[in-house]
Amino acid sequence: MGGRRLRLDRVGARPHRRGGRAPTREGGVRFADVVGHGRAIERLRRAAAADRLAAAYLLSGPPGIGKRLVADAFAARILCAAPVAGDACQACAHCTRVAAGTHPDLRTVERDAERRDIRIEQVRELARWLALQPLMAHRKVAIIDGAHCLSEPAQNALLKTLEEPPPSAVLLLTAAAAALLLPTVRSRCQAVRMDPLPPEAVARVLVARGAAPERAALLAAEAEGSPGRAVALSGDEEARARAAVLKALPALGTADAAALSALAQELSRGAVDAALGTTASWYRDVLETALTGDPPRRNPDAAAAVRAAADRSQPARLLRQLEVVCDTIDALARNANRVLALETMLLALRALERDGTVGDLVDGSA
Repeated sequence: MGGRRLRLDRVGARPHRRGGRAPTREGGVRFADVVGHGRAIERLRRAAAADRLAAAYLLSGPPGIGKRLVADAFAARILCAAPVAGDACQACAHCTRVAAGTHPDLRTVERDAERRDIRIEQVRELARWLALQPLMAHRKVAIIDGAHCLSEPAQNALLKTLEEPPPSAVLLLTAAAAALLLPTVRSRCQAVRMDPLPPEAVARVLVARGAAPERAALLAAEAEGSPGRAVALSGDEEARARAAVLKALPALGTADAAALSALAQELSRGAVDAALGTTASWYRDVLETALTGDPPRRNPDAAAAVRAAADRSQPARLLRQLEVVCDTIDALARNANRVLALETMLLALRALERDGTVGDLVDGSA
């Protein structure tokens, strides 16, 4: 269970585009636009200022914390012709083209939306592009966003480029965890570890996007340092899913099968990711409160219910319930039937709530 995470990254080699990202200033992304990650940014600033760039960097950290944003800002700084205070100037021809997504020496590789991995063909195409001389800048920059999605053959193909990097190329890889890449790939990249942001920093991101401060604080607590996750949870549909889950879970042990089936159907028609995220955060809060006595960090608005659940729950049972939730997340990632997966999860959670075992989950009994 420890290696399972909610997948919040959204993922061809393709020309650089800002795509569906949050709007940025007219000149594109700068380091100054990034919230947090001061240590990582300062390290990259110094490398660019000294013109001592590594052939490859690996930016790793949990989903949604801003790895791609930092990679975009670093790429802009590398290509900028007239940097200001260690940052891209946003005014030169390079910055203008980076912001428009038309710079000929910047390219991004991402997972195709319909696939679970980045294909070897994408990496081979990128290697051919990197081997060519820059057209406009002194260097070429390639971003592999979500490098943990590289298939093993794709990673081995990338290794050839990392072992003999073109002198004018810089590769920027982002990954949810460095351990998800082959050791031979990791060892040829400079590691840049990026950590979750403090809740107040996440809240600032949400307020800047128009969220009310109280709502921003609540979302920041549940997002656990990930602005991307907080933004994903900020819609009305996500709020309804969260409310439905937090209403149902405290009384799960007394719910009958018909009620759980109705809840599964309701959740399946809405923001399933938000519902599962809230379910996982509930059990994590209850577990931490049972072990430490501390108030819940992720769902402070449900503190009383979390405390009551912690008082009647054993840690071993809570771990099993978390495992059930993670198994459901994995099943839905493999395109399992939504209603069936959610109903099975709720029945399993109820069985554990009642007697600590998962018996016959689909016998229809109350």
